[in-house]
Amino acid sequence: MKINIRDVFEKEEKNVRIHTNDRLDIDEVFAEAVIDETDTEQKLTVDITDKLEIGVQDDAEDIRDEVCRIAVSEADAGGEERYIEETYDEEADNAEISIKSEETKKVEICDKSSDKIEIADVSDITEETIDEAEESNYEIEGEENVWVCTEAAEIESELPEDENELLSCDTGEENQGEKKSPFYRKYLFQGSIAASFFILLSVVFIYTTMIPREVNATINGEDFTFSSKAHTVETFLEKEDIEFHDKDYISEPLTAFIHDGMEIEIDHATDFKVTADGETKSYKTLTNTVDEALKEAGVKVGAEDIVTPSMDSMLTKDMEIVVQRVVIKEEIVEETVPFETVEKNDSSLDEGKTKVVTEGSEGKDSVTYSVTYIDGVESSRKEISRTAVTAAVDKVIAKGTRISFDGKSYSRKLVVKAYAYTGGGRTAMGTRARVGEIAVDPSVIPLGSNVYIEGVGARRAEDTGGNIKGNTIDIYMDTQSQCISWGARYVTIYIQ
Repeated sequence: MKINIRDVFEKEEKNVRIHTNDRLDIDEVFAEAVIDETDTEQKLTVDITDKLEIGVQDDAEDIRDEVCRIAVSEADAGGEERYIEETYDEEADNAEISIKSEETKKVEICDKSSDKIEIADVSDITEETIDEAEESNYEIEGEENVWVCTEAAEIESELPEDENELLSCDTGEENQGEKKSPFYRKYLFQGSIAASFFILLSVVFIYTTMIPREVNATINGEDFTFSSKAHTVETFLEKEDIEFHDKDYISEPLTAFIHDGMEIEIDHATDFKVTADGETKSYKTLTNTVDEALKEAGVKVGAEDIVTPSMDSMLTKDMEIVVQRVVIKEEIVEETVPFETVEKNDSSLDEGKTKVVTEGSEGKDSVTYSVTYIDGVESSRKEISRTAVTAAVDKVIAKGTRISFDGKSYSRKLVVKAYAYTGGGRTAMGTRARVGEIAVDPSVIPLGSNVYIEGVGARRAEDTGGNIKGNTIDIYMDTQSQCISWGARYVTIYIQ
C-alpha cells in the first residue's frame, strides 16, 4: 500500500509524524520516501505495503486545530493503492480530508467550530480499516452509514481499565485484538518533558542562589573583589551596601545577571549645589568642571554673569556654586547743577563788609550713565555723556577792603618784611631821598601810594630797589646807626 501525503513534505518544518503498530521509525519511513515534484505541487509518497496501521499527524503552524486523522490498517490483498488527500479552507475555518480508492470514495468533513466529523459512504469501512487517529483527541462512533467524531474528553470516563485495549468503532463486530493506545503514549511523553524541565529549573535555582560568584568591582577608581550570591547587578549593589543613584555610571545594566568573574565599573556622581535666581538647588553629575556641571544642570550663565568659583574650576564634592546675574543698562537722567559763589575785593567797602553783586541760579544737565546691577541691586554707575540744558549762574559777592586808620581810609593791608637804608641821593620818582619815603615793588605797591606802617607812621612810596621784590619794603632813615638798629623785621602796612 502507498499513502501520498499532500502539502506536507518537510519533516522539520511541518512536524510530520507517521506511526505504526510495530513502532516503525520515522527516519526509516522518510528514508524510503520519494518526492514527486511538478510545476504546481510536491507529493511525498511513502510505501508502507504490508504495514498494519498508519496514522498521520500534521502540527503545521498555519492549521489552528488538529485535523481529523484516519488510520488505515491491513492492506488489501491485491495491494490496492490508497492515499489521504488533506486540504484546509482558512476562510471557512474547516479542514477537509478525503479518502479515495479505486472502488469507493469516502468524504470526511471536520467542522472545527462544533468539533464534529461526518463521514459519508462508508459501506466498505470495517472495524479493521477505521481506528482512532493517533493523538487526535477524537473517537469515531458508527451509526448505520453515518459516522460521528466527538472529542475524546467527552468519553474519558468510558476508557477501558486495560491501557492496552484500543478504542475502536462499534460496528456490531468484535474488536480485532488489543493494541497499546497512542493516547497514553502522548501523556507519558509530555510527563517526561515536564520532569526534565523541572530538573533543569532546580539546577538553575541551586546555581543562582546557593553558589557564590566572584565579582570584581571598580568603585570610583578603586578596585574591590566580592563573593556574592546575588542574581542581578541591582541586588548585588543592594546586598553589598553600595549606594547608587540614577546619575551614577554603572558599566552593566541593573537587570544584568551576575556571573562568576564579572567586572563592574561604578563611578558615583558628585553632589553639588547651585544658588541662582534666588534659589538653591542640589544636583548630581559625572562631569569634572563647574562649567560642565552647570550645563548639565540646565543653569544658563550669561556673558556678564559672575560665577563663583570660576567656570574652569574643577568640581569637588558638596561644592556650592553661586551664580550672580549681572545686568548692564544705560540710563538718562536730568541733574541739577549748583551755582558757584565768587568773592571780589571792593575797596569802596570798609574791611569786613560784603555786598551781593549778582544772585546765583542752578543749572540743569542731561546725563547718560552706564549702570551695572548684580542680582537686581545697583553695583556701579559710570557717566557716559553730559549735555547742558540750562547753564548755572555764579553768585558774586563784593568784599570790602577799605581800612580806616588815623582818620584816613586805606584800601589794603599787607604784612611785609621791612629793611632800612640811608645815604641820600634821588628816588625813582626823582625826588630827594629823605625820611618819610620808602622803596617798594611797584607790582605790589604802586609808586606814589601813601602807606601807613605800624610802629613807624605814614610814609610815601617813591623809590625802588634791586633787592625789593614782592611783599618787601625799604624804609629810609637818617643815620647808619639807625639802619643797623632797625635791621629787618615784619610789619603791617596799610595802603591808601
